[in-house]
Amino acid sequence: MTRKTSNIVGSLLCLLGSSDVFASGNEREFVSATLLGSGNAGITDVSGIDALFYNPASLARTPNLIDEIVVVSPQIEASENGLNVYREVKANKNMLDIVSGAIGRPVSLAVQNATGASFRRTAFAVIQRVDLQVGVKNDPLSGIPAASAHSAVRAGAAFGVGRSFASNSLHVGATGLVVQKAEANLSVSALDAQSKLGGAGGNNVLNDALKRGVGIGAHVGLLLTPRGSLSPEFAVVVRNLGMSYGVGGKSPSNRPSTELQSIDIGFSLQPGTKNSRSRLSLDITDTLNKSKQNIYKRVHMGAEVNFASYLGVLAGLNQGYTTYGMFLNSKIVRIDVGISANELGKYPGDNKSRSYYGRVSVGWTK
Repeated sequence: MTRKTSNIVGSLLCLLGSSDVFASGNEREFVSATLLGSGNAGITDVSGIDALFYNPASLARTPNLIDEIVVVSPQIEASENGLNVYREVKANKNMLDIVSGAIGRPVSLAVQNATGASFRRTAFAVIQRVDLQVGVKNDPLSGIPAASAHSAVRAGAAFGVGRSFASNSLHVGATGLVVQKAEANLSVSALDAQSKLGGAGGNNVLNDALKRGVGIGAHVGLLLTPRGSLSPEFAVVVRNLGMSYGVGGKSPSNRPSTELQSIDIGFSLQPGTKNSRSRLSLDITDTLNKSKQNIYKRVHMGAEVNFASYLGVLAGLNQGYTTYGMFLNSKIVRIDVGISANELGKYPGDNKSRSYYGRVSVGWTK
């Protein structure tokens, strides 16, 4: 890596992210591009590698000996302002100007890749994901702009199995995960931005703040698929069992933050014809509200119209904001693109972050 590239990465990692506006416990080790377009709703209808991380019970419904092979699937999610900040850092603009200009502008960037395969009732994947967010606001005492930084890098592997019971109307599944996580939380005022983050300083500050750890955990899912003309489905998923990153005896003060253990529920109707299928979904994440968030931030609604699995159109509501997406699937290459939105504040309407996403998956899909 060149010195210039290293400085860009270090500066972005320190600028992007906010422990105030983004709770790391709500991050995922893997994000489905399909669900991004449909309001992050659809845990009753995930398949393949997506099922490993959203509802492993869906693996039980895989009818084919080989269902999906993903050789590479790069994905990027970038807020409107995140792209602007990246360009400014790359152009070596003064850090004071960058921090000052980002006040009140939600910024987020994420990069992800997954490789894996799903078979009849089983699947595995190797994943890498980087999450970067920014929150810049004026200090209430001094009035000087200050940035609170949060960044997290995850790399790991997952293996899942699913089984069906009760005449294939009850499905259960579990995913085991091993994840290595590196996390940094920083705060810097605009006056200190150039001296701390400019040049090689960004990388040095980041390395000092990083906490690393390895976690072993699981997701467990249940799926009910009773017979009905509209194909109703119900799902319950328990996420992040045991993901405390304490492998090797690290003390809590030296570990990355523990992943939030949550119970998610979902409901969907899936009417269809011989050559097309539609889905209407309603999900509620963290039903016990361990994240202490407003109910509106935990409700997700989505819709999908799928034409013979070659073309899909998606729309939804995520935390009260509209999302849109579409995909094209040639069986060898699949392309997902769309627009999503998150609420970075406490309540919908406080601090909206609109993002664009795209994924190119190369391999073989059904």
